[in-house]
Amino acid sequence: MQRRKFNERCARDCSFEMNVIQLKRQSWNLAIILLALVLGLWRISQLPQFGAYEARTFVLGILPIALLSMGQAIIIIGGGINLAIGAEAVLINCLSAKYMQDTTFIESVILAIVFILVGMLIGALTGWIIAVSGIADIVVTLATSFLLVGVAMYVMPQPGGGVNQQFADLVSGKVPNFIPPLICLILPIILIWIPLYRSKLGISMYAIGSSKEAAFLSGVNVKLTQIKLYAIGGLFASLSGLVLTGITLSSSPFANISNTATLNSVAGAVLGGVALSGGVGGLVGPALAALILFFIPTILLAYGIDPAYSQIITGALTIFVVLFGGLLRKRTAGKK
Repeated sequence: MQRRKFNERCARDCSFEMNVIQLKRQSWNLAIILLALVLGLWRISQLPQFGAYEARTFVLGILPIALLSMGQAIIIIGGGINLAIGAEAVLINCLSAKYMQDTTFIESVILAIVFILVGMLIGALTGWIIAVSGIADIVVTLATSFLLVGVAMYVMPQPGGGVNQQFADLVSGKVPNFIPPLICLILPIILIWIPLYRSKLGISMYAIGSSKEAAFLSGVNVKLTQIKLYAIGGLFASLSGLVLTGITLSSSPFANISNTATLNSVAGAVLGGVALSGGVGGLVGPALAALILFFIPTILLAYGIDPAYSQIITGALTIFVVLFGGLLRKRTAGKK
């Protein structure tokens, strides 16, 4: 009888501890939701009215960077970083704007699938170079970014191109319908992230992000996992590039766009609760963080302030999050 009571008490204690751990894991997402909600209400208060059209503008504004942030987050969780992810998106944007112009809807869909495979191949090749050579991710991906921007400028020497209007409506929706772009934002989380998170690859991703050596000793194929994660990052970059084409109906083959997109993807991942040290985080946080990155410059612009100053705020937030996360991990390690 006493043993039974003891087991029940242990079970209750374990359940309570698991709930506390789960709450801690979700607390960052709750904080991001709260901050995004505050900034969103602030932005809405600046508008003369708010309806479906304004909601569509919000979703379209965050969609490309949210997808990039999610792709970057997967690579960072796995212990890497991809400074070429913005260039990958720009290249796919240029390829799609050039070759999807004056095509039928079916042709555009087929080309979109091809370009997604191209992006995944670029990501996989980048991951393979990193895994085989042992050269730091930053060095390889930085060099890759220069190469990809050069290819993008070769494909589209100047802004232009186009896309099938039905394909564009599939991505961005007809005014004022905000449901299609919202679906484009949610579907990757449901169709890519959730299966990945629950898969053996997902477990390996967190394992190598925490410690490559420990993961290797546990039987994880570290090199193959890295390659797969970079390929998935390329998948998200391709989706971002295609979405950008569908929204703008054109392409912009400029290095500054690539650089800004890459930096925003890192900021979005970090603000979304992904630790730069690896092994911690998810994709919901980075998707929500894209709202913050979108609202900051638009709020400043409404006050007549140069939105370029938003980079200062974004940088300060990123530094604060990195420092806070580092101190929190040290405190946790000290308790252990």
